[in-house]
Amino acid sequence: MILSRRQFLATGTAALATPAVAAQAVPFGIDYLEGLAEPGALHDSVPFVAPSAVHEAYSHAFYVNVSFYGDARQKMWVLERKGTGWDLAMRDEAFWTRHGGEAAYSFPVSSGALHQGNSRAGPTPNGIFNVDERSQRYRSGWGSPGMYKAVYIDLHYNSGRVSGVAMHGTTYGRYSALGRPASHGCVRMTCENMDVVHAILHPGGARREDSPLWGEVPRYFTSAPEDSMSARSGYVRDGSLQYDESGNLLTKMGYKALFVFFRDDF
Repeated sequence: MILSRRQFLATGTAALATPAVAAQAVPFGIDYLEGLAEPGALHDSVPFVAPSAVHEAYSHAFYVNVSFYGDARQKMWVLERKGTGWDLAMRDEAFWTRHGGEAAYSFPVSSGALHQGNSRAGPTPNGIFNVDERSQRYRSGWGSPGMYKAVYIDLHYNSGRVSGVAMHGTTYGRYSALGRPASHGCVRMTCENMDVVHAILHPGGARREDSPLWGEVPRYFTSAPEDSMSARSGYVRDGSLQYDESGNLLTKMGYKALFVFFRDDF
């Protein structure tokens, strides 16, 4: 068993001295996500927000552990608000039936791996991102090769290039890789799971203003939020709220769902 930074801090030397305890299954539920916000749980370079601290504008959140190592790696939590708390918005029932036990997270995924010689492929970026709400980024079926119903993160790099990172369904031949890093930077899942996730944002194919998840949300860039593919600028990736010179919160109209990509293995 490989202990992540958080697991080592939580168990200390007892985990090393007592193999029977260390070998117990860890229930990676919402409490696990909350615990990652504790001091020292994650490396200082990893942006993170606990579900309980997500801005009130969001009704849903997509948490993905993009770690290379550890028992919590390559898992996704699709969360929705329930009263004053959060719950899983979906579970891969077939997966949990095969593995037994109560669903602690939604399903396994494959995030970015190292691809030598490919400068545009690599580990999935850590960070807190909005869904890219622009009309040109909507996908309803197979788009780029191997990308089914892709939902993109809202990010432009400093060069102005738009990020191609998305969550999407993948081809059946890649299902066996789910649970370990394998993609070129995106978050892969089964097409069946992507159908459900896509329907949360776009029930019945509803887009933008027609979606029940459409509303005003914080924006994590400082340029104007136009519905065009012109480069946006001034991005932050740590989820910090941005304000104009008068102290007004910078917002945009978009989907009330937040991406949180994180690592707990260093």
